[in-house]
This record gives sequence, structure tokens and C-alpha cells, in this order.
Amino acid sequence: QVGLVVGKLSASSDRALVYSLLPTPPTDAGEPACSLRAAAPSAGKAKSKGGKGGAGASSDAPPTLQFDVDWVAEHARQASRMLLGGMSVIGIYIWSSEGSFKATPSAVLSQVIRVVSQSVPWYGSDFDERLLLHLSYSPRRWACRICEMASGSLRPCDFKYSKLLASLQTFRCTYNFETRLTVVQAEPFKKVISKAISHLTKEVQNAKALIDGDLFSDDMTITSEGPHEVDLLVPFKNNLPAGGAQLTLFLLYCMVDFS
Repeated sequence: QVGLVVGKLSASSDRALVYSLLPTPPTDAGEPACSLRAAAPSAGKAKSKGGKGGAGASSDAPPTLQFDVDWVAEHARQASRMLLGGMSVIGIYIWSSEGSFKATPSAVLSQVIRVVSQSVPWYGSDFDERLLLHLSYSPRRWACRICEMASGSLRPCDFKYSKLLASLQTFRCTYNFETRLTVVQAEPFKKVISKAISHLTKEVQNAKALIDGDLFSDDMTITSEGPHEVDLLVPFKNNLPAGGAQLTLFLLYCMVDFS
């Protein structure tokens, strides 16, 4: 079985938080996203001592894992759209035997992680590490590895259990803005909207936040139960383009949940 690891990774911290594991469902054709492939017999074991076929000689080799990479990536795309703010798809997990996991080339495993990370990129971040969790059922144990996207290398890391979900806080923020869009039939409407509100990303990132009426600071401690209301303080600007007959006025509302 293969699935997604949902949690939080940060370039400024050496810890990753894992909140949940989401199994990838079967494909539209009913096929599993991860299956076993029998190991091919090597040339040296093609024949036994008696000259007979070496089917029994190669039966000891564990099968390798094969993945429907595009389907796992599509699962990551759809799941990431439904996650709350502060949660991301940070890697994949694999549930298999120890033998099959070790028999699968590292290049195959890193390729699955690379395609998944490309399907759900982290905008505004150059952090290129993802997690690979292996849940072995024979023998029963867990193993965690970090995959570097640039090199595809896998290195082991520690994995510890802790109660995380009960300690999460919920923050709600509504940011209202007004913009004008030039609608061109030859250009997709989604692309038009993305271009029109692209400047708002930096504006929100540079804004000051009020949490329940108090100005946010790095040493702020919030112990009360949520949800907490967040207000953004941004400088007054007039970034609206010059109007014309072909411009249409839209009033858009953006609600973001941060957890």
C-alpha cells in the first residue's frame, strides 16, 4: 500500500510534524496504486544443477514494489486542496514487507516522491526535502527517511511518537480586496484571476497580524481555546489599474483557515 504523509516541514527547524497518513485509493480501473512485481531470475540462476529451469532457485528473491506514479500524484493534488492552512503533503508512506522495500531500487522510491512533490509545490519556499515512511508488516517496525529532491538520495532519520493534534490551534482570517480584471476570451479565466491577484501575495506576507486584537510577536503564547480571529494590517495602496469600458469590477473575498 502507498499513501500520503500529511504534516508540516520547515527549513528553519530540524523537526518534521506528521499529522496523518492518507491511503491512496484504487485507480478508476480498480487497480491498486502500489503492487508487487516478481523478481526476474538472474542469469546465474537460470538453470539448476540438474539442468532444469530455475523457477525454484529464484523464488527466494522478494518481489519489488511498483507504483502508479501519476495516480499517486493526482491523489496528492486533490488531497492538498482540502487541507487546512498549516498542513501540507510532505511525503509518502509505504506499507510492505521489509524484503520488498529493500529489493526496490532507491531511484524508484525517490522518483515517486519527486513526482508527488512537483504536483503539490510549496510556493515561495526553496525547501527541497520530503519524508518517506516505511511501515513494515514483516517484521513489524517503522522506518523514516528524508529524500532530497535535487539528488534523490535517501537518508535515515529518527521517528518519535507524540500527541500533536490536541495541541493545534485554529486561526481564522478574512482578507477582503477589490480588483478589476480585463477579460480576454483567448486567455483562460483562471489565468486572468491569478495574474490580477498575484501582487496580493507579497502584500499579505508583509502585513502585520492582530490575533484576537493583540499585535502578533514571535514570543506570543496562546493558551486559550480557539478559534482565534486574525486581522491583517496592510498599508493603504491604490494598485487598481486604470479603468475602461472593457474592465469589469469584481469584489472577491478570501477566507483562510490556519491550523
